[in-house]
Amino acid sequence: MDENRFTEDFSQLSSSGRKPLPSKTGAYLLAILKSRLYWGILLFAIIPILLETLGINIVFGMLVYFSLFWFFVFRPLVKTSQPGRSLIADIVAYVFTAVIGTMFALFVENFWVSNGAAPFLQSNSPPIAIPSYIVFVGTTEEFSKQIIILLAIAFVRIRRIHVKPVEFMIMGISSGLGFSAIENISYVQKGIMNEVVHHTVGTGVVTALSRALYTPFLHAIFAGIASYGLGLAASRGGKTWWGALGMWLIAACFHGFYDATIDTHVGWALIAVALCYFLFLALLLSGMRSHNFTKLGNPW
Repeated sequence: MDENRFTEDFSQLSSSGRKPLPSKTGAYLLAILKSRLYWGILLFAIIPILLETLGINIVFGMLVYFSLFWFFVFRPLVKTSQPGRSLIADIVAYVFTAVIGTMFALFVENFWVSNGAAPFLQSNSPPIAIPSYIVFVGTTEEFSKQIIILLAIAFVRIRRIHVKPVEFMIMGISSGLGFSAIENISYVQKGIMNEVVHHTVGTGVVTALSRALYTPFLHAIFAGIASYGLGLAASRGGKTWWGALGMWLIAACFHGFYDATIDTHVGWALIAVALCYFLFLALLLSGMRSHNFTKLGNPW
């Protein structure tokens, strides 16, 4: 056999055979260790254990945990060209609304109640309760979630940055999840107080579990609809601001209708949720499809 041919064959075998395998495997394993998917899912899986180990109130901690769970469900739906900046905006929206937005909503709702709204909200008649919840609760809470979106719009317009409407939408979703985390904590506190007053056991825990599982989803889609409308208005201006107002009112109506009927007419409430989620997905898919055909500027 020709010596040169043997050398070439041996070189090819070395470059494509068994010898490089360990290095390829090592690189693959290293890539897993560097993956955000690995660390993100691992951290999310062990948070409940860490809460108890660190002595954090497990009920309150799990309420925040489930709101973050829904964030990881919704977030992959929106692809961003600058995910790092977008994620920072989402975190800011979550924290801002959890702290400022909920305080604003509590102040306004207490104002309504102290000025005569309570009898209307406590009415067992749907024609009275539904409009009351829409006006006093739906509009208030949905506006409180959009405060950070309005501030973000002012920021990007001053800096002349073009942001996709769907990115405002995911930011609104984050805002809604932050709102739900703090609101659920207050509901659990009330449930625990009822246990003490009425000498019952388990009310607070049941309230925590039920609200933690489904209300973050509701607050997210309500806020997502309104923030998408604001995102369109920020991108196009003009009469689209009336459309943004309309989307906010639609979100407030769904919110108020759900709150007014969930305890008395649960079927109606679930139909409202299904319709609201349908609208949410229609807006999301429409925004993503338009982005595929229209080249926009750099998002956040």
